[in-house]
Amino acid sequence: MRVFLSIIVLVIFSIIKLYAQNSHDNESFISPIKPPYFFAGNFGELRPSHFHSGLDFRTQGKTGIPVYAVKNGYISRIGISPTGYGNALYMNHPDGTTSVYGHLLKFHPKIQEYLNEKQYDRESFQINLTISSEKFIFKKGEIIAWSGNSGSSGGPHLHFEIRDTKSERAFNPIFNHLGIKDNSAPKIIALYVYPLSETSNIGQYRVKKRFEAVSAPRGYRLKNNAPIQVYGKIGFGIQAEDYFNGTGLKCGIYSATMFCDGQEIFGFKMDNFSLADARYANAQADYEEHLLSNRWIERLFKLPGNYLSIYYPAKNNGILNFNDRKGHDFEIVVSDAFKNKAVLKFRSVTVESPLPIKSKLFTKEFFYDHKNEFENDKIRIQIPKGALYDNLKFIYKSAPKPLGCYSELHLVHNKFVPLHIPYILSIKCTNLPNNLTDKALIVVVDPSKGKKTAIGGKYSKGWVTVETYLLGSFSVAIDNIPPIISPLSIKDKKMLTDPKQVQFHIADDLSGIKSYRGEIDGKWVLFEYDEKTGTLTHSFDQKRMQMGKSHLLRLVVTDNKENRSEYKAIIYK
Repeated sequence: MRVFLSIIVLVIFSIIKLYAQNSHDNESFISPIKPPYFFAGNFGELRPSHFHSGLDFRTQGKTGIPVYAVKNGYISRIGISPTGYGNALYMNHPDGTTSVYGHLLKFHPKIQEYLNEKQYDRESFQINLTISSEKFIFKKGEIIAWSGNSGSSGGPHLHFEIRDTKSERAFNPIFNHLGIKDNSAPKIIALYVYPLSETSNIGQYRVKKRFEAVSAPRGYRLKNNAPIQVYGKIGFGIQAEDYFNGTGLKCGIYSATMFCDGQEIFGFKMDNFSLADARYANAQADYEEHLLSNRWIERLFKLPGNYLSIYYPAKNNGILNFNDRKGHDFEIVVSDAFKNKAVLKFRSVTVESPLPIKSKLFTKEFFYDHKNEFENDKIRIQIPKGALYDNLKFIYKSAPKPLGCYSELHLVHNKFVPLHIPYILSIKCTNLPNNLTDKALIVVVDPSKGKKTAIGGKYSKGWVTVETYLLGSFSVAIDNIPPIISPLSIKDKKMLTDPKQVQFHIADDLSGIKSYRGEIDGKWVLFEYDEKTGTLTHSFDQKRMQMGKSHLLRLVVTDNKENRSEYKAIIYK
C-alpha cells in the first residue's frame, strides 16, 4: 500500500512539475524596449538581397536606450562585427526560441567585461563567441544591453528577432505578444502588370506597365478607373506600404492575396522563413524596378527558380493566361500582421495586340535549372544550377579598354538580373606588367561615369578570376595604392585632443580594407571599427595601460591587395 501511495505521489509531483515547466516555457514575451513604439522596419519586408528577419525599433534618434530580456533565458552567443548586426546578443529561452538583439552600443557590464577579455586574448575586435548556458542568465525584464548604431545600421535603432533555436528559422515577432498594437491599414500605391511571353501584351505594349492606385469609398481603384487591356500570359505585382498606427514611418507588408472573378489565385504571408532562404527576396521583388526607381514591388506570381514556402494557393504559380476574349474582375487584398486590410479592385479586358513579334537578338539561352557556361578567348563565365530565378536570354558584348584598365570592357548581360548564388567570372589580362600581377582585380565599371568598384579577384596564368553575384560591365584594374590613415584626435603625432580615446579615419581607394592592427608600447590594443564611417576608436583602459608616461602608438592598416600603411605617434597618457 505504501509503495502504491508513493507511486501516486511521484506521478502527481511529476505532473505538477511538468505543468510548471510548460507554464514557464509558454509565458508571454515582452517588448525589448519600453514604449512608445516606432518602427523603421518590420518582419519580412523586402531589402537588398534579403528579407528583413525581425523588427527595427526606432530609438528616438539616439543611442543608449535600455534593452531588456524579452523572456527568461541565457546569453548563448555574442557577435561583434563592423558590418551586419554590429554588436549583437543572442539569448536562448526554455520554449526553444532564441531572441536576437542587433546594432547595440554596449552590453551588460558582466557581458562587456567577458567580451573584452576574449577580444584581447584573440587580439581581434571582430569576434563570435558561443556561451555556455550557465554563464549569463537573465530574467524577463532585466537590462542586457543598450541600443546603438553599430554594424550596417542606417541610424540609431534596435534590430530584434525571434528564431527557432534548432533550425534558426526566423518567426514574425509580432505574433509573440510583445504588447505592440496597430489599427491602421496598409496603403496601396500602384499595380504592376507583367507580360510573361513573347506574345503577351498590356494595351499596345509588350513591356511591364505601372498603374497608379488612388483611394476609393471601399478601398482603392486604379487612377484612370478603366479596364486594363491584356493578352497572353500575364503576372501582377503590388506596390504597397504599411504604417504602424499612422506614424508615417514606412514598412513592408505582411501579406497579399489576389482574386480573379472571386476565385483565390495567389497569395503570400510573411509568418516565418528560413534564414538560408532570405536571398529569395530577389525573386519575390521586382529587382530591376528597385534598382531603377527605388520602389519595392511584391510579385503576385512565382518565378520558376523561386523555392520559397510563403505562397498559397499558387495556382499556376499566379500566372494568368488571357486568351478568352472576356473581361475579368480582380481584387487584391493587402494585410498587415494585425489583420488591418486594404483592397484594390480593378477590371481587365482581353485584347490581342496587332504588334508583330520582334525577334530579340541574344548570345545564348541560359536555363534556371541547368549549369550555364559561356566563354571565348577573353572571358569565361560559369553560372551554376540554381543561380538564376528564371530562364535568361543571355547577352554578351565587349567594348574598348577603359582608361586605367588592363582588359577590354566586358558587358555580361546587365545589372538588372539578380543571382541566388555566385558564379565564376574570369577575364583575360592585356599588357599587365609582371610586377603588378598580384595587385590585379576585377572591377565593375560605370560606362557613363568611368567609376570603378572592386569586386576582388586573383591572378593566374594571364587571367583574373572572381566569384560574384553581379552581372554588368567588368574590366581588370590594379590596386597598388596603400590605405590612407587620418588621425582624428592626435595633433602633430604627439598631442592628444581627446583625453578619453584616440580615433582615426581609415580609407582605401579601390580593393577595400582587409585588416588593421593597433598597438601601444608593442602590445595589441582594442580598436573598434565602424565600417560605414571608416572610424577606428580606442578607449584608454587603465587596467591594461600604465598612465602618466609617454607611449608609442602604432597603427597598421592593410587592404585586400596587401598594400600597407603605418602610422606612429608618441603620446603622453
